[in-house]
Amino acid sequence: MARTKPTFTPRPRILTSPHQVAALLGRGEEWFRLKRPKLEAAGFPHFDTLLGGWDSAAIDVWLDRRAGLERHSPSDCDPNPWDKDGAPENGQGEPAVC
Repeated sequence: MARTKPTFTPRPRILTSPHQVAALLGRGEEWFRLKRPKLEAAGFPHFDTLLGGWDSAAIDVWLDRRAGLERHSPSDCDPNPWDKDGAPENGQGEPAVC
């Protein structure tokens, strides 16, 4: 008896409901509805009318920035970022994020 090939179900990049956005943030839909104006004032991605939702990757980037995890291109990174103690650093004594 032949097995059926598993289907691939990708994580949607565009979140089409406030419930999905709230779930991504680990919150409830009511919380998101109430906090949305403050979130957007703080740079949270707006609803994209062309795509009909919020870009989950843009939300991830916003969260990373709020957490201090700036994203860098590979050319911004030192090819040998290891300090003398073996820990990566950014040249200012702080951990490197590349």
